[in-house]
Amino acid sequence: MSKPVSESRATVVALIAVTLALCCFVAGATASGARVSTPSQDAKFEMGTFYIDLLVKTPKLATQQPAELQQIRQAHLKHLETLAANGKLLVAGPFVDTGRLAGLAVVTASSAEEAKSFEEADPLVKAGLTSVEVLKWWAAKGIMKPPQGPINPSEMTTYYFGLISRGPNWTAERTPEVEKLQADHMANINRLAKEGKLVIAGPFENAGNYAGVFVFKAASLEEAKALAQTDPAVKAGRLVVDVHPWMVSRGSLP
Repeated sequence: MSKPVSESRATVVALIAVTLALCCFVAGATASGARVSTPSQDAKFEMGTFYIDLLVKTPKLATQQPAELQQIRQAHLKHLETLAANGKLLVAGPFVDTGRLAGLAVVTASSAEEAKSFEEADPLVKAGLTSVEVLKWWAAKGIMKPPQGPINPSEMTTYYFGLISRGPNWTAERTPEVEKLQADHMANINRLAKEGKLVIAGPFENAGNYAGVFVFKAASLEEAKALAQTDPAVKAGRLVVDVHPWMVSRGSLP
């Protein structure tokens, strides 16, 4: 039996709270075995480690012949379907904008090397149309649902993937001002989650300038960007968020 909408949303709020409490304000954050209990719910939510394989466009992509590109993309989808069938892929899809990133896949793997090997076997990468960046990511278990059967682009829906990085005013120093900013940051995250606008989030581990992820459920790219800008840490220049329209299979995310 499915949960009532209010209960499901409360669960997402709690999960986002624990992931983002560990995010962005602590360099090289880890969340091993992290669990949370909220005042309103006597429930605990377990964190897990995943890997995000970012597909980065190469110059060759822009010069590929359309017919050949279509064949490679079909082979790419088959590759993702195989990963999902083997229990390795959770959610994947393209970015439908003109930035440097072509899209991403969230995978389960024993190491960054294994995660990278999944995409190095991808026809897009083998053809030299994209390269791969691998990021270790902490997020709540059970939120992302892998595709079942064939991946059909016509049955995808749009979310907005916010790639969070350290901003010009980021510092590792923990001052009273930083602690206040963190509290305001968390309050804003909980507000967006309760409104159903923020569906999953979490920190990267030892990812250099990259800090974490927001995934928004919004009506447009402009709305998603505006939601990201409501974060006090973004307003303060401590964090920056690069937002992309992200196509994923229906049912993959809340």
